[in-house]
Amino acid sequence: MYELYEGIELDEPQTEAICRGLLDLAACDGVDESELHLIHGFYRTSGAAGDLDALAKQGFDLAAAAKVLQAGGDNVVEAFFISCYLLIYADGEFSDPERKRVGEFGAAFGLDEARLEHLHVKARLYLLQMLAQNLRNPDAVRSVGGELGLSSEAIEESLNKEG
Repeated sequence: MYELYEGIELDEPQTEAICRGLLDLAACDGVDESELHLIHGFYRTSGAAGDLDALAKQGFDLAAAAKVLQAGGDNVVEAFFISCYLLIYADGEFSDPERKRVGEFGAAFGLDEARLEHLHVKARLYLLQMLAQNLRNPDAVRSVGGELGLSSEAIEESLNKEG
């Protein structure tokens, strides 16, 4: 299995931009406890020194976030969008407001629909690989992969990856 964020080192402004973006995305359809748990976990493990609640009160400036994250390179931008998609699945529902907001994020970063879909697939494959590694039930993994809208080939590849 591949490491999703391998080789990516975020500085404090990038970490804060990602967290603010995730908080903004979570809020677009009502913040779920599972989403907050994911954001808090990311913030804690990033080594950030501040308080996430105080950061949330500062709001989210999409244009400023795009500038900060793009300065980190394509891997940092990719990490942000994959994190957005993982957050979306934290509460089990990819809502229309979330879909719209991710589209707005993509536009601000200059990403087209094809690139967003590529990153969405990458996030779903990561989730499926986590499930395959822990579940050890190929039929259940195939079923979940199908519900995530992944191709049969991608599902089988996930099942065949070594953990």
